[in-house]
Amino acid sequence: MPDTKQLHTLASGWIPSVDVLKTLEQLGTAAFYDIFLNWLQQEFGTEQCMVFYCPDGERVSTLIYKDYAREASGKRLAEAYVSERHYLQDPNFQLLKTLRPGDVEIVRFNSVSGDMGLHYRKAFFETPGFSDKISILRGTEQGNYYINLYRRDPGFDERFDDKSFEHTVCGLISILVSKHFQLNEHLRQEGPLAFLSEREQQVCQAVLRGKKNEAIAAELDVAVSSVITYRKRAYEKLGISSRAQLFALCT
Repeated sequence: MPDTKQLHTLASGWIPSVDVLKTLEQLGTAAFYDIFLNWLQQEFGTEQCMVFYCPDGERVSTLIYKDYAREASGKRLAEAYVSERHYLQDPNFQLLKTLRPGDVEIVRFNSVSGDMGLHYRKAFFETPGFSDKISILRGTEQGNYYINLYRRDPGFDERFDDKSFEHTVCGLISILVSKHFQLNEHLRQEGPLAFLSEREQQVCQAVLRGKKNEAIAAELDVAVSSVITYRKRAYEKLGISSRAQLFALCT
């Protein structure tokens, strides 16, 4: 388990890049996502990043999803994982549920791949083409965070074979994610909606509250046609096409 001492000593000579410092500057803001995700890709060759949140040991919601090469695929996988409750088949879910505040666990794909059901493995690894995964789980007072980094090409950066490096870097990643959402609980509640424009977020939030287009238009003081346009743009960005899919992705 990584600790503060490990993060200070920076084992294996690894030094945080300028992108890490920029990420620290943007903790709690909407600008965090692009900088953080770009760093994961450029520094470690991450090809997909998924971040989920478990507040009570039972429910899971999506906070971040990004497939760098196949955007639509990442959206579909995030939606299926939550809305179809595939997280119950995830061999890491039992660990995620039982983490205590301050606990950090790192799970490599090879250590749990044999525990995956055939359908789960096909849906989340074989079909999207992933061959490796690093899972980072962090417990906090508010809830537990589940960070997943994927690779299609065989094997992650060989630096992760050094346990000191792995613990240091994965500990840092888990701190960045958990502190970002702790600093701005609103962004955690928005989950994937944080990627949308302000108007698109407002429309989607109103839809999630059960409001119809006319009521949303009155609330935002815009035309009904504008509400329809904002909703359409938001759904396209989220990779969904219906109110039911919005609920599945965000609740």
